[in-house]
Amino acid sequence: MEQEKYSKLRYQLMESSTWPSLYMFKFIIPNSDEKVNAIKNLFPPKTKFAFKTSKDLKFIGITVKKTMESADAVIDIYIGAQDIEGIVIL
Repeated sequence: MEQEKYSKLRYQLMESSTWPSLYMFKFIIPNSDEKVNAIKNLFPPKTKFAFKTSKDLKFIGITVKKTMESADAVIDIYIGAQDIEGIVIL
């Protein structure tokens, strides 16, 4: 099961937060519309994103602050994101 690899994160989230809770996701991806859209598709419509490009415009940082229902909901986002080529999850 994919979520087993996130057991330490799940434990930390359960210990540090009460759910639902505001959670901040941070990603760095190669700067392409395809990859930006892949990140956007992980979240519900009307989610607000903050973008910051690198000086050479090769990468884009994406920050998302979203109220999440549970630690498992957070982990589900990370599982979906891990398949995006070149992503760095912070």
